Amino acid sequence: MRNKALNGLSLAGLSATFVGNGIGRFAYVALMPALIQAGWFSKSDASYLGVATLAGYLLGAPLAHYLTKMYSLRFLLRLAMLLCSMSYLACALQNTGLPWFYFWRTMAGVGGAMLMVLAAPAIVIQHKEAIRGKVSGIVFSGIGLGAMASGTLIPLLISQSVAAAWLGMGTICLLLTLLTWGAWGQEAPAVAKAGAASLEPMSKKARLAACLVLLAYVLNAVGYLPHTLFWIDYIVRELKMPLAAGGFFWAVFGLGAAVGPLITGTLGDYFGFKRCLMACFLLKAAGVALPLFSSSPAALFLSSFLVGAFTPGIVAIISTYMLECVGAARHRKAWSVMTFSFAASQLLAGYFMAAASVNAASYRPLFLISAIALVFSALCIFLVNPKPEPSLELSLKGSH
Repeated sequence: MRNKALNGLSLAGLSATFVGNGIGRFAYVALMPALIQAGWFSKSDASYLGVATLAGYLLGAPLAHYLTKMYSLRFLLRLAMLLCSMSYLACALQNTGLPWFYFWRTMAGVGGAMLMVLAAPAIVIQHKEAIRGKVSGIVFSGIGLGAMASGTLIPLLISQSVAAAWLGMGTICLLLTLLTWGAWGQEAPAVAKAGAASLEPMSKKARLAACLVLLAYVLNAVGYLPHTLFWIDYIVRELKMPLAAGGFFWAVFGLGAAVGPLITGTLGDYFGFKRCLMACFLLKAAGVALPLFSSSPAALFLSSFLVGAFTPGIVAIISTYMLECVGAARHRKAWSVMTFSFAASQLLAGYFMAAASVNAASYRPLFLISAIALVFSALCIFLVNPKPEPSLELSLKGSH
């Protein structure tokens, strides 16, 4: 058991979420306008390429769990990081046809989901229980750092060419893949055992707890969508602010996403994950609802930061809280189910919100719906019995 949160393994986990989600998924959001303006794709094609990434994410979550039965964790983590790297490098070829881009954007989603499912559970349970929140925070801070990096670098790279932006993001991913290649050593016995675990042996009480945490996470997918789909458009077109203002508030969102997991992970270790999760969901709900009451720069700043901080911040501690609820042996399977359910929820809710926004006069009703969903997430966590069963307690202790 490792007794320090910051080490080579946790930094490798940070790199995995940086590559798989911070760049693999979110960098495309910054690239999309340039792809349309430069004539690479129509607005419709560029939008569907974004959906291809979400579809790949939905596919990658169950695929990750299935592949652990046949391949080592080390091999799968390396493969997923390579997939994300290649998805950007391959897209630098402009005249290869739309199916080529659909394939590689789907692979980016698959790789991102695999890294999300496999990296955190494998890393967290190799650390002492008292610091698992901090470790999880370090791992998931890669999402925000990757989003910040892509948001900062892509405009600079696009000034050269769109292909340079694809190549730049792919090169960063590939470098991190190579730098962390040796960090994925032989997995600990507790990690290997977790790969074959099932959720079936749990009692009714434990299954209820797991289902409540799962439902909270599914509702969380609804809660963060307006800010990650329409926030900049709301600021620029609905509030009629300059595009530079939209970019500034997105940078604030990225800053929050970078520090959020570190804050929530540390607070979870000190105050307990249940109380911390309830507070996070309620604060995130307040951030989402803030535009309903004020559109002042201060309100937009606070809303951007709060939602940015708790988007990956909640992911960091809800993964560790599920570990607390179901035990180390079942954690990877439970986290795989949660990631798949989150992906399905965001895909369905995203389509609904996109369709609803076409004829709506304002985005504000979507903020209201999402804020309500997050309040119900907090209620789900409130209803969870945080104490694991004796058998699960033993599985946790046995992993020390």
